[in-house]
Amino acid sequence: MIGMLPEALTVGDTDHPIRTDYRNALQVYEVFNDPELEIGEQWTIAIYLLFEEFTCADDVEEAFRNGFDVNEAAAQINWFLSVGRTGKKDTEKPVYSWNQDEQMIFAAVNAVAGIEVREEEYMHWWTFSGHLSEIGEDTLTFIIGIRDKINRGKKLESHEREFYKRNKELVDIKRPKSRKELQEEAAYEAYLTEHLG
Repeated sequence: MIGMLPEALTVGDTDHPIRTDYRNALQVYEVFNDPELEIGEQWTIAIYLLFEEFTCADDVEEAFRNGFDVNEAAAQINWFLSVGRTGKKDTEKPVYSWNQDEQMIFAAVNAVAGIEVREEEYMHWWTFSGHLSEIGEDTLTFIIGIRDKINRGKKLESHEREFYKRNKELVDIKRPKSRKELQEEAAYEAYLTEHLG
């Protein structure tokens, strides 16, 4: 219905109430960026983070054994997170990272909303996303534009190239490292310190 914010997702002809606060959606994004989790684990966690009837992975697995359609739930979660837009490919590279860009995102959303959204007890994900989509020309928008051009193999303007050259660490989205990778890096650093002084 026009003008209504979804409060439930339909799976197997049943409406399931969901946790609609933007913080829950951001937790789901965090889960999908966790290199320690397999894809099945990510979806199980995403389902129990959003669907009110689930409180843990065991609840989701039990529901699955009883006929709950996890694939349909995943499609509904994608629909909800994309604010009802369809057609976006899962293979598209992201143009922002919630972890890496958190401060810039919240500063920009706060400016659009006219409030400090993190101090609000509740804000529907679609409302938050609406604020996010209204961000005007600022550093975040500029960086996202450069990332989008790089992802699509488009040529950067000279001022964009100059900015990218000076701010590569800001523009390049860093892949989260697994615990194993972090341990290997720490061991290598310790080795260098011990042997090179």
